[in-house]
Amino acid sequence: MNEMEVAEVFDAFQDRYLDLMNKKNINYIAIFHNHGREAGASIPHPHSQLMAIPVIAPYIKLELDGAERYYRSNKHCVYCVMAEYESNEKKRVVFENDEFIAFCPFASRAAFEVWVMPKKHNPYFERITDSQKIKLAEVFQKGLGSIYKALNDPPYNFYIHTSPCDGKDYSHFHWHIEILPVPPTPWAGFELETGIEVSTIQPEVAAEFLRKQI
Repeated sequence: MNEMEVAEVFDAFQDRYLDLMNKKNINYIAIFHNHGREAGASIPHPHSQLMAIPVIAPYIKLELDGAERYYRSNKHCVYCVMAEYESNEKKRVVFENDEFIAFCPFASRAAFEVWVMPKKHNPYFERITDSQKIKLAEVFQKGLGSIYKALNDPPYNFYIHTSPCDGKDYSHFHWHIEILPVPPTPWAGFELETGIEVSTIQPEVAAEFLRKQI
């Protein structure tokens, strides 16, 4: 897909989100994509999924609470700080333009995990503009494409983390996309007992390898 086609995908995500967000009993809308049987894809053709649910998912709640604690202590958005730091350091950056950045997070849960994040603060994915969608498409395409080339079309999941649509104020949050290749070995006793993910490669090394694929 070219960048404009990728931008149309995000346009479809936004269109469906806006149509559902104000419906009764909808408090969170999950948008995600499964690629490969190991990642949970049950049918072969490319497709994404959207689920409008009455609860805020526990993982999202952890991110919201962590962002709120950081903001209360530092008066800054933790994701803005993260994006600025990664852009300045460059070590974990896969690709960036003036609006968005793709990088391997410092505490990656799996090898070659990549986050795509707007550089300017925005808690709500559904408020993205048409021009921003084109900028997002460029960075997302480069980030996901580098994983495709580096790992020979691996199974992966990506999902959009955005503020809930329950009418509350989430100005401390910052929407982003997480791309997570399925680890080559499944969780075993240590991971299942402790909940501690184990990545087999440093994010700096992973980012350097992914940059070479662009």
